[in-house]
Amino acid sequence: MFDNDYRICFPKRNIFISRNHQWAFAAWQLGARSGALNGGATLLHVDAHLDDTWDGVIAEGLHEMKDSDDIMKVAGRLEIDNFIWAGFAAGTIDHIVYVCPKGIDDSDPFDLSSWNLEGEQLKPVKELLARKEYRGRRFESIAAFKGECEKIGGIPLSSDLERPVILDLDLDVFKLRPELPEDGELTPVHQIKEELRFLRDSHEYDMVTVAISPSFCGGDTNGEFLLRMFLETFGLELSEAETW
Repeated sequence: MFDNDYRICFPKRNIFISRNHQWAFAAWQLGARSGALNGGATLLHVDAHLDDTWDGVIAEGLHEMKDSDDIMKVAGRLEIDNFIWAGFAAGTIDHIVYVCPKGIDDSDPFDLSSWNLEGEQLKPVKELLARKEYRGRRFESIAAFKGECEKIGGIPLSSDLERPVILDLDLDVFKLRPELPEDGELTPVHQIKEELRFLRDSHEYDMVTVAISPSFCGGDTNGEFLLRMFLETFGLELSEAETW
């Protein structure tokens, strides 16, 4: 069902869905170009993986994008784990809230102390960080993030509340044991529905990007099930979707 080019959207709701996660970058850039996103956004990244590989900052054509064709070409050159740094380098993303379990990667995505920023390879990252700080927070689960939201009466955003907010959801976050690729069991259905409702109601997002990631959520059957859960919870009809 989900080939590599599978992408659908609901333009009136600014919701963009794709098989592979790097296309979220394209949605953000198209949103910035159309005026749907203004200024560096806060990204709420809910995923089984951090997707914080730095080499998105050196993607070919990243700083020469002039139109939608350029945006799609750059997104096509990205990988499923480096699109966030690409969005940060392009100026679309300015603050990241990671909601990712620690079973796969226990690292602090904002601790760059082990990076050799004096080396030639990371020179583009050093130059980027000289202009702005890579900042945000990490939560170990949707439940932990929900607890913080309840404590502060909202979602933990950057200090500039005028900036847009993007919900970036990878459906593999609902895999029960994401650290075991061969295990396709999902979290209980009632929990999936509850957490999707929580994410839906937590904020009035300026954009929502969703990755199905069948290779990581347990295959096409799981991907189709989780996509259906998302569409139902967010009040969307697949028959009304457009390709993009």
